[in-house]
Amino acid sequence: MRLRTRTPRRVAIAGLALVTAAGLAACSSGSESDEDATGAATPSSESTDQGSAPQTPVEGRVLAEGEAPGGGVVQVIDKPMLQESVDKLVADQGRQLMEDPACDKVSRLETVSNHATGDGVTTMVRYKQSEADETEHRFGIGMVGWRLDEFLDRSLYEACHTSRSVANPNVELVMTVQDAPVVEGTEGFRVVSDFITTQPDGTQQISRAIALHGFARDTTVSVEYAARGNDPAADPVLPTAAGALDAIYVAQMEKIANAE
Repeated sequence: MRLRTRTPRRVAIAGLALVTAAGLAACSSGSESDEDATGAATPSSESTDQGSAPQTPVEGRVLAEGEAPGGGVVQVIDKPMLQESVDKLVADQGRQLMEDPACDKVSRLETVSNHATGDGVTTMVRYKQSEADETEHRFGIGMVGWRLDEFLDRSLYEACHTSRSVANPNVELVMTVQDAPVVEGTEGFRVVSDFITTQPDGTQQISRAIALHGFARDTTVSVEYAARGNDPAADPVLPTAAGALDAIYVAQMEKIANAE
């Protein structure tokens, strides 16, 4: 799958796992990072079955090389590479990040990324923008082999609308929740987190983080992408990138639904 644009706007490269948590964590320090944060914690609960659990271990349920739609390059991320981001996310989850209580709650929830260096698996899917443009777009997939109840509670995210960062009031979060693509035998929803930064000269930048939360057969999944732009009124995510995100999510959830 090639991602193309006829405008000079460039899409920022997404990080490795859970862009939403990463953006909220960045608010806590007032910094902007191109890398996503992940963290370590313990499983939140026992599963509510969405079909029987596959016998295939969780590492075998994630999309592998040759299985990404459009010929994307699949790379499993080595867990030691994620340790620094893991530690930062865990630290940030222990303190208030957002002024609005509902937004602060979701900013500090246990996520798939909490398990990136332990029982989870993190994979990246890469595409080139076009034959003539080497800009690389990265889509993250995080997965654990049980149900993360709060991560999968759509109502918690719907309660958050907008909030400013506690540490950096020049950063405002705007969160929206939408339906995920329908895949038989699975459940899921989409969280779009816009981080709007106002510069000293009054100009604004937007960092859009999209995370598709999914669950099927004892498997919690997060499929993510992020992009940046200079106009908060314009969607920084190219239509082709949005289509690739949905296609990856569908392929991933179908693999879990059909796993042995």
